[in-house]
Amino acid sequence: MVDVFVSYSRATRSKVEPIKHKLDALGLDCFFDMHQIDGGANFPDVIDRALRDSKSVLCCWSPQYFQGQWSMIECRDAIARRNIVPVAVERFEQFAPPADLRQINWFDLVDWQGDDDHEDWNRTLLNLGKLVGRELARPLQSPTGGAIYASIRTPAAPPEMQVRATLLEDLRTTWAAFPGKSDIGAVERFLERVRSVVTGSGFEFEIEQHLDDLREATRRRAENAQRAELEREKHQAATDEARRLETEARLQPAAIWRDVIPGMPADTVPEMLTISLEDVHLALSRHPVTFADLDAAIAVGADLEWPADHGKGRDRNPAINVSWHDAKAYLAWLNGRLGLSGRADAYRLPSEPEWNHACNAGELWEWCEDSWDAGDASMRVLRRQLADSGLSEAEQEHRNGFKAEARRDDIGFRLARNLSS
Repeated sequence: MVDVFVSYSRATRSKVEPIKHKLDALGLDCFFDMHQIDGGANFPDVIDRALRDSKSVLCCWSPQYFQGQWSMIECRDAIARRNIVPVAVERFEQFAPPADLRQINWFDLVDWQGDDDHEDWNRTLLNLGKLVGRELARPLQSPTGGAIYASIRTPAAPPEMQVRATLLEDLRTTWAAFPGKSDIGAVERFLERVRSVVTGSGFEFEIEQHLDDLREATRRRAENAQRAELEREKHQAATDEARRLETEARLQPAAIWRDVIPGMPADTVPEMLTISLEDVHLALSRHPVTFADLDAAIAVGADLEWPADHGKGRDRNPAINVSWHDAKAYLAWLNGRLGLSGRADAYRLPSEPEWNHACNAGELWEWCEDSWDAGDASMRVLRRQLADSGLSEAEQEHRNGFKAEARRDDIGFRLARNLSS
C-alpha cells in the first residue's frame, strides 16, 4: 500500500516535486505519476489503483488544480475516504475552490522553501503521519509551552456521497469480473450504467478507454480482413489469368504440354500434343503411358495394379501388361487428382478414329475406348501400326479385339483429352 498519493496539476510540477523529494527523504512511499507510470501502462487504471491503495492523499491546490478533471476526481475521492491532506502550492482566490471544498481546512506551502521549521509544513507532516501511522514531525509548541496538534477539519461526506462511493465500489467489482469485455455492445451498456450512477467519478473514463481500444481492435481486424480479401481476389485474378493464357496456349495446333500434380515429379504425367480433328480441339499423349507414370501414381497412393515388365525394363518404357480396365482405373485416378472427374475435358482413352488419325508408328498394341462388337462391351478395340516400308499400307495397319481384362506384354495405352476454351 502507498503511503502518500500526490495529487497535483502538471502546471505546478516544479513546485510539487520538492515536496515529493522531502517526503521520500522521510522514508515515505509516495505515488507521483510522473515517475510511477510506465510508458505502456493504462493511465486511468494505474491512477485509480494507486488512489484506492493509498493511506493518504496530499492534494496540492492551485488555480489550475481546481480546473483539472482528474485532479478534482482524486480530491473528491480522498474526501469520501477521509484521507485527504490539502496544501496550497500557489495563491488562489477565496472562491476558486468548488463549493464542496471551501469548508475544508488547508495548509499554506506557497512560500515554503524546503525548511523543516516551516509551521504549515510541520502541520502537513503531522496530519500525514496520523494517516500513515508514523510520527513525521515533532508537535509544534504554543507560546505557553503546550503542544499544538494542528488537524485538518474535513466535513463528513454527505450521505449521498457515501452511497455514491458504495455504488462505485460495486461497479468496479462487477467490471473486474465482467464477462463481456470483448463485446462492444455489452461494454457500451455497462458504460451507460456507470454514467447514470457515478458520473464524474473517473471510472467512466477507464471504461471509455477500454471501449476505444476495443473499437480500434475491431477496426484493425476489419481492415486486415479486407486486405486479406483483396489479396485473395488479386491472387485469384492472377491465377485465372494464368489459367486463361495456359488454355489459349494449349489450344494452339502442335502445342506440347502436360498437367502437373502437386507432390509428384513434373514428368510423371504423360506429355500431351494438341491436334485438330474435324473442328475439335483434341490432345493425345505423344507416347504411350510409361512405367514411370504408373509407378509414380502408385507411390502417392493410387489404387492400381502393379504391372510386370517381364524383363523389358521399366522407367520410361511403355507400360505393358495393362488391361483395358487397368487403363480406365489410371484415368479415373488421374482425373480425380486434377479435379477433372465428370467433366467434358477429362482424360480418357482415344476413340479408334482418333487413334487412327493421329498416332505414330509403333509395334505396341494400344487400347481404344471403342467396343469391338457393339453388342458386347467386354471386347475392346486394340490398334497398332507397324513402321515397315516393305509392307503395304493395308498390311501395316492392324486392328484387333480383346477381352477388356486381357493383359499381355505387347499391350499398352495412351491418353486422349478434349480441349475447350
